[in-house]
Amino acid sequence: MVPKKKDKNLRGKNLTREAYNDIRKMIFSNELKPGQKIPYRRMAEGLKMSLTPVVQALKHMEFMGLVRHEQNKGFFVEKVTSREIDEAYNLRSTIEPEMLAQTILNLDEQGTKRIGTALDEYIEACQKGSLKLKLVKDIQFHMTIAQLSGLNLSILILRYLFDFLYLRFGQELIFSRPSEDSAIAHTAIFDAIKSKDVETATKVLKKHIKDIHENALDGIQERLSEAEDIIF
Repeated sequence: MVPKKKDKNLRGKNLTREAYNDIRKMIFSNELKPGQKIPYRRMAEGLKMSLTPVVQALKHMEFMGLVRHEQNKGFFVEKVTSREIDEAYNLRSTIEPEMLAQTILNLDEQGTKRIGTALDEYIEACQKGSLKLKLVKDIQFHMTIAQLSGLNLSILILRYLFDFLYLRFGQELIFSRPSEDSAIAHTAIFDAIKSKDVETATKVLKKHIKDIHENALDGIQERLSEAEDIIF
């Protein structure tokens, strides 16, 4: 009987993970927008599962600050604020350079190839002009560098930060700057890593994060200004 109970718990966790990933994709692709109510009952029907794993996934997202729950109303995608953008990017600029330094310390030929492949895939995505693909490959480039650090807790925090930034603040806030700018920065970071030049790699990475941070703040300010000018 015990194994059956374990199997049931595992199935429940897998369904919750499936529901989480489905909701995540909907927010990422802008099917669900900031402030929008999440039709979780319809989602459960579409995924052919009960409400339980969908609600559990939404509760996890609520804990992460991606959605909010209003009593007797349901779940809503959280709206963006400049203060949270500041917080998230300041945290990223603190932990990511430290992970980069550790990655360079651990670096071997296989690790260099992994980062090089991630860079090539990012540049290819930029050339294709697909914003969604570019976002995915950008995350993969930075996460590849982070994973090679071996700093497991920092890796988890950075993965959460990427979810928070890209899902919460929308594509146009993060990547309205030209693709070439990020491609140049990524290439410079890789070149410094390959040369095991910690100082240069850290300097370029910090500037890269700072530029995207400022761009995100400009983007949200522009969006809020446009919203104020709209008259119905």
